[in-house]
Amino acid sequence: MSTLDDYIAKARAALDQLRPPLDELRGQADVAQSEARERLQAGIAAVQKAQVNAKAQLDQAAQAGHGTWKSTARQAEQALNDVGAQLQTLVDQVQGNVGAAAPAARKAWTAFLDEWNHERTDRARLLDED
Repeated sequence: MSTLDDYIAKARAALDQLRPPLDELRGQADVAQSEARERLQAGIAAVQKAQVNAKAQLDQAAQAGHGTWKSTARQAEQALNDVGAQLQTLVDQVQGNVGAAAPAARKAWTAFLDEWNHERTDRARLLDED
């Protein structure tokens, strides 16, 4: 497996790991008050849009070829980081708006973040290889 293929596989796996915390947050949004629910649902939609954008950038990196993929992949990595930051903001909103349900959302976020950071190190190593 080439470095490019390895990077793309790891980055796509990181994006796929967003599904469980988003599903958890969607469940929390369903029990939130209507005003908070609308804000949370808008936040979920924004994270999903950012996720789609990051996937498109990964697809571009995959198609860029072995000579030029790293610059495109670095942009995709920033998009992945942005998705993570948006998810953190969303979890904070859930914690502020849902009260007792927030620990479940925080637990999902923490599990995702641990894996995300572990994989981020591997992806960065692949980007830095010559």
